[in-house]
Amino acid sequence: MKNLPVHYPSLYVIFTLLNAVRRGIPRPQIWREFRRQGIALRPRLAFWIPLCKQAGLLKETDGTLRVTSYAPTWLKKSPEEQTIALIEAWQASPRNKKARQFRKKLLWKLQYDKPLTAKDTAALNGLDALGLTVDHSLTRWGRFFIKGEGKLPSPKPVSPCVIDGDQFVAHLPSHPHLLWQLELHLRPSAPGVYPLSRRILQQDVQTVFQLLEMGLQVELPARIKAMLLAQPSIRVAEGIVLEFSSPAELAQLRRQPTLRKYMEEFLSPQRVLVSNRHAGALFALLRRRGVYLHPNEEQSPVRKKRTHFPQQLLLQPVGRSLPKLTIIRKYQELGQALDMLYRAPGCTPEVRRITPLAIEQRGEHTYVIAYCQTRRGQRTFRLDRIEVPGTW
Repeated sequence: MKNLPVHYPSLYVIFTLLNAVRRGIPRPQIWREFRRQGIALRPRLAFWIPLCKQAGLLKETDGTLRVTSYAPTWLKKSPEEQTIALIEAWQASPRNKKARQFRKKLLWKLQYDKPLTAKDTAALNGLDALGLTVDHSLTRWGRFFIKGEGKLPSPKPVSPCVIDGDQFVAHLPSHPHLLWQLELHLRPSAPGVYPLSRRILQQDVQTVFQLLEMGLQVELPARIKAMLLAQPSIRVAEGIVLEFSSPAELAQLRRQPTLRKYMEEFLSPQRVLVSNRHAGALFALLRRRGVYLHPNEEQSPVRKKRTHFPQQLLLQPVGRSLPKLTIIRKYQELGQALDMLYRAPGCTPEVRRITPLAIEQRGEHTYVIAYCQTRRGQRTFRLDRIEVPGTW
């Protein structure tokens, strides 16, 4: 099931809107950027664009939206200053004078706890988006700015940036200046989440490295640098290699969740790597199921030296297309890599080169476990999100 969009604070919506305009996305297509990042755009752009224009963050010349030079300065302001500016912009953004007076009176009613009409409650969606009201009542933030009651909560400590797998994760309120510069080079898959891929090579890679290290406060891990620069790398893994008689036997054992959790690291369609810590428990489970375990002590037979190495070629489908599962199984048998297009939820479609290792049915979905040469590691792909040219 597709993930539902998330309601983010107004700062995230405004930041995403400004960067969409800065990238030159046409005005009718800006909403797609919010859907791609999983941001619930409520109210619609018809509310946010006039609000940003009134706040001095956007300007329109010859029907084209542009980001003002004041926008980076506004993003670096404190949340209190930003909220005051947004309240003033919300009140003054309508072109109609009566509409401006109506919003001013609505703020007065909220300030002195006056009863609200149906028209008033319908207009609260803008204040809901700014975090000042919820369910027709003032929030703690709203009582402070509209009624002058209470006090502001203690500022939260600055959240550090981290590397999570192949993604750079940063908290927008803590690093607005850094992310404003980073958005010139990387596109987020979600607010504050930036996938690290070889697309960085199309940019000024040293500048990107400096920005990432500025957020991490440490040197960028060598693994990430090697992946982005497509440098040769070797991963050293310690453990015990289990070689099964056939891929079918391994697939049958992995249907049991208790065994599957110990055999997650594939080396080939019939070999898995098990950590020394889990080996004892796994061996005991296998013996209970009647699996014969023997160490690799026998001498392998001497084979005649080969003078040539014929390459098995995978026949391409001619005429009617084949099921993609058939093609993937063929590549698995040959041990060859294939290129496919993977559509991960919340991310743009990406071309991956994978070597299939196993195909498993889990519930109602089929999964392909493969070594991803693009990401340099084992990955699990859902079959319905894979597109292979010439298949269905």
